Amino acid sequence: MSEVNVCKAAVFEEVGKDIIITDYKLPDKIEDNAILCKTTFSTICGSDLHTITGKRKEPVPLILGHEITGKIVKMGKNIVKDGFGNNLKPGDRISWAIMASCNECYYCKKNIPQKCVKLVKYGHTCVNNDTNSPLLGGYGEYVYILPGTAVFKVPDCLTDDIAAPANCALSTVICAVETIGIEKGDCVMVQGAGLLGLNACAILKEAGAKEIIITDVIDSRLEKAKEFGATCAINTKEINEEDVKKIISKLTDGHGLDAVIEVSGFAGVVKCATDNLRIGGRYLIAGLVTPGSDMKLDGNTMTRKCLTIKGIHNYRPDHLGKALKFLEENYEKYPFSEIVKIKFPLTEINKAVEASKTGEYIRVGVYF
Repeated sequence: MSEVNVCKAAVFEEVGKDIIITDYKLPDKIEDNAILCKTTFSTICGSDLHTITGKRKEPVPLILGHEITGKIVKMGKNIVKDGFGNNLKPGDRISWAIMASCNECYYCKKNIPQKCVKLVKYGHTCVNNDTNSPLLGGYGEYVYILPGTAVFKVPDCLTDDIAAPANCALSTVICAVETIGIEKGDCVMVQGAGLLGLNACAILKEAGAKEIIITDVIDSRLEKAKEFGATCAINTKEINEEDVKKIISKLTDGHGLDAVIEVSGFAGVVKCATDNLRIGGRYLIAGLVTPGSDMKLDGNTMTRKCLTIKGIHNYRPDHLGKALKFLEENYEKYPFSEIVKIKFPLTEINKAVEASKTGEYIRVGVYF
């Protein structure tokens, strides 16, 4: 059998136009510290939909998809071990960080490699780029993993549909919880019950949070959050701010929340967070990634309550390793197997996108 040298990928060109299936040549040579990977599974993230609908601008044409698993086909020189220290070889099933970083620039040395000055992000990069291959998105049969990308073997106990979302949603929340700091016995509110919020509930539960209060406007998501560890679910569309405050006050013995994690993508939730944080409380903002997300902040409240407010964007490569370890230890404890409810072949990528747009599914899968 002759070696495969062409593959198919789904290419997004412009808002309002169907994604098209295009043939691409596989790279003739794998550069040092790079990997050619055959995609096994991808999921559609909210940020993919933001690009498709025009809420965010990315250079086009591009191959979307950054929540991916795959198997190693070829390896460049110098790659021996993954981020866990495991030996790597062709055939290994892997996941990899959302970005490739140089590890040498100002931001990399400040331990913020996700803001590298030479950053290349999977699923966000134009096919007409200056790398060794245009195959940099999960909606393609192969992905070229660039030098400077953290790679991790996927634990055998994890199915592709459980592992794929880890390299975005779960890794980001691992970063969020680590950044804001959660102590055993803390009372925490999570704003938004999408996949980020569900993951946050499970992580907070395992961290020993006493109360995990989740807010959203969709009842089905709030009910699912309880399965992931939420102790109280509040539909903020049905309950006014004063009643929310009364519920939180009762749950926290009148002190207020120790921490709040925002993963809703809606700037209107900020006031609810700062109003309900205790003196010395912490607020982590992770979902406000759309330009124009102006927040209503009262400087008097921030000052007198001695609040700490932090933002994160994406995550460091080590957070993906921690995410996979978390899943390995907890995938049977929480319903991670129910995250992907519907799957489509790559040839039906537009149907997959339309299904994802309905909001009915936590994640829609794409298989190969």
